[in-house]
Amino acid sequence: MTDVVIVGGGIVGCAAAYFLAKHRVDVMLLERNGIGSGASGRSGGGVRQSARVSAEISLAVESVVLFPTLSDELGVDIEYVQRGNLRLVETVDHIRPMQVDIKRQQSQGLDVCWLGQAETCEMVPALRRESVFGASFCPTDGHSNPLKLTSGFAQAASKLGARFITGCQVRNIRQTDSGSAVIETTRGEMQARTVIIAAGAGTRALCLNLGFDLPLANMRYESLVTEATAPLFQQMFGVGAADLFFRQTKHGGVHFGGGLIEQAENEATTSKNLQLAAEHLVRLVPFLENVNLVRTWGGLDPSTPDGIPIIDRLNENVLVASGFCGHGFALGPVIGRHLAEWVVSGDKPQAFDAFRRNRFGALLQTKWTPSGSFEAALAVESKQVVGASKTASIQIESEEEAVGNRLLVIDAELCTGCRMCEMACSIHHYQLARPTQLRIKVAYESDHSFSPVPCIHCPEAHCLAACAFDALVRDEALGIIRVIDENCTSCMLCIEACSYGGITYADDKSCVIKCDLCNGEPACAAYCAPGAIRFRVPTGSMMERMKTNASEKSKLLVQGIK
Repeated sequence: MTDVVIVGGGIVGCAAAYFLAKHRVDVMLLERNGIGSGASGRSGGGVRQSARVSAEISLAVESVVLFPTLSDELGVDIEYVQRGNLRLVETVDHIRPMQVDIKRQQSQGLDVCWLGQAETCEMVPALRRESVFGASFCPTDGHSNPLKLTSGFAQAASKLGARFITGCQVRNIRQTDSGSAVIETTRGEMQARTVIIAAGAGTRALCLNLGFDLPLANMRYESLVTEATAPLFQQMFGVGAADLFFRQTKHGGVHFGGGLIEQAENEATTSKNLQLAAEHLVRLVPFLENVNLVRTWGGLDPSTPDGIPIIDRLNENVLVASGFCGHGFALGPVIGRHLAEWVVSGDKPQAFDAFRRNRFGALLQTKWTPSGSFEAALAVESKQVVGASKTASIQIESEEEAVGNRLLVIDAELCTGCRMCEMACSIHHYQLARPTQLRIKVAYESDHSFSPVPCIHCPEAHCLAACAFDALVRDEALGIIRVIDENCTSCMLCIEACSYGGITYADDKSCVIKCDLCNGEPACAAYCAPGAIRFRVPTGSMMERMKTNASEKSKLLVQGIK
């Protein structure tokens, strides 16, 4: 019988194996493919503490302390560079939200600051000045080679006596009357006192076999790398209102990825997504326009509805660590160390308290949402949602649901200001992860008050009454007013008639635009983790609250530039 069997050969599993072996624990790691073949070996390599939800910051800080000595400790060059992380702001109205989020991170003790446009471009001359309005900067962040670090932990663990079996798929885990666990694999059965499931994309299916339905959805992340170029920058980069990262590797290639992250069960890359990411990068770094791509690849990473992982005990024998939402690479070493200490001591680390598996409960609103630059965490047991500098009590609607068409129901008290609704809107309509011709915007009143403002599809339909050119028509099936682009004369009478800020003018289209509910599957509601935007039939009192909120907040839409 083995003391500990680890399922999964990614950064968490390999780090746990290494630290367990250091404690002289008999440990075996099972991997269905090869070491680092999953999300860890395919990640962007960012080693950052910044732009995380509050629950992860202390762990990230603890993990970053380990990185400077890991090359010597593991006996392999992990290509670690600690020159900071810049999270770029590409539009004027995202300056204020980024500054608000910086305050949140500073309140958690993180060394992060705001850099204006001039400071950002002076630090990184390769950036196109016209495309950048500033950035958050954390000087102690950095990046590393993900495959070298993952395999480095595995090699070091092997030297300490840990056993690794690759090409071995775990099919089931069952408990015995004697208190041990039997692991059923394609290589036969094995027994262990403790099992750690860190199987990445395979975690949910394996946990289902154990009777635990964890809210994990496999998301496909796609990466690209260019040919080697002259040195451009040493920092790690992200974008505040989109899914884009980039860094220059030790060998000169620029590793980047992003665009449109979507749920999938295969790692195949898509030409659409690769084009999105490449065009976005070139807008920021024009030098790369004529640089050749060398390789593209995809990876699956399980994600949770609130953007933070699940690290908890399933039963007497089984621990699980999964759902890192595309940003678990930097946390891997310290999570592996804490898992090893948990097994050895028997006491759950306090650092894992926020990652309990039962935190979602009945208030789970969405299947998945990416974590944005703001915290958007569900705290179900306390019936509260914690946002950027804001805690709002969840209001459970006690009225009976009305009969009629489903609309966007806005609860301003639950908004955390993350602006993921804006990104979702842009992706749905234009396949661009940036604020382009948005049908929904987040209005800012202060550092503690913000709210989504879409068209609320008011029963009065003021816009329809104001239009004299048949550019607006009623869609009875959805219960909304649609815009007929070719009939719009840009008179903008509908904008003046709207009391709720739900109609805007798009210069590129030369017509007005307003929410169309994404033809019955609104992207903003799907991406809203705290449930500030829900897709349901509103009651009369809900509509009145939304009217009041929209009337007040629509006047504040320009506050983002302050």
